[in-house]
Amino acid sequence: MKGKKLTKRQLQAIDTKNRIYNVALDLMERKGFDNITIEEISKKAGVSIGSFYHYFSSKYDVFVEIYKVGDDFFLKEVKDKIQGQTAFEKIIDYFRYYSDLNTSTGLDTAKQLYTANNKMFIKKGRYMQTLLQEIIAEGQKSGEITTNNSPEELTEFLFIAARGLVYDWCLHEGSYNLKESMVKFISRILPTLQ
Repeated sequence: MKGKKLTKRQLQAIDTKNRIYNVALDLMERKGFDNITIEEISKKAGVSIGSFYHYFSSKYDVFVEIYKVGDDFFLKEVKDKIQGQTAFEKIIDYFRYYSDLNTSTGLDTAKQLYTANNKMFIKKGRYMQTLLQEIIAEGQKSGEITTNNSPEELTEFLFIAARGLVYDWCLHEGSYNLKESMVKFISRILPTLQ
């Protein structure tokens, strides 16, 4: 059953929020999070400061939106596209998408995200982690992955490793291919899960 068709006003609201979000990301990428203001974002997006506050309560909320977009990407784009015959192949493919997401976010934005002040990485219940937990649980069920740790623990372990690599990529100014490095890195870690 299809949902209700969005009204013109609802579509306009979605467009305005997306425009503010995209302008904020662009400015963040070019100038850094700490160097942009809500006034600057609003002006560049062609909206009032009040409109900005209608959609985001602060500049930090743009960060939160980045994670919502990432989770939506994994739910709508990745979930049904994960390929592989084995759990390990599916995990490697999963982290290819994770690399793509980080690369498409942009190096400077990634640098802003990968700090100890950002607690969104450890927020529980996000779809991005849930999908990986499901892949791991399937691998445990088929006997490919150890059951010494829960899917949640193994997901956390893999994400700590993957985030470390993305952080290193940021430190090296994006000078290497993140996706290729991620595949090699995760491939070396996976045998420890057998």
